[in-house]
Amino acid sequence: MPTCRHCYGTYAREQFIHGNGPNSQVCVRCGVEMGLVTQEEAASLYDKSTTNARFSALARRWSPIMWLSVVWIAWTLYIKDVDPWGLYTLILLGVFTLLVPVYMFFLSSKHMAVMARLTPEYERPKGH
Repeated sequence: MPTCRHCYGTYAREQFIHGNGPNSQVCVRCGVEMGLVTQEEAASLYDKSTTNARFSALARRWSPIMWLSVVWIAWTLYIKDVDPWGLYTLILLGVFTLLVPVYMFFLSSKHMAVMARLTPEYERPKGH
């Protein structure tokens, strides 16, 4: 995957503006910020609402793993010494640790559909 020569970000080829010279290897965000292209010419640039919606979709996708990690750390540091709640919590954590990957697997197609809906239409230019 190519790298932007201004921000050094690595993106898919669709996220770069087209052209030679100063437009070569410049991502759409840097191209718009530097005035190399207008926002209308950069078809793959996400506006603020689309960016926020995509971030929200990613946060919803990965939040079960984040919460599971936080609860495991809390159990390790505090809850394991409390009788009998340490054992009860350990059993629940074990069950949730086994169920979260299954849950994420079943909802992966929904996540992919949401991300596809939030991806702007892009038509690759000839020769690119």
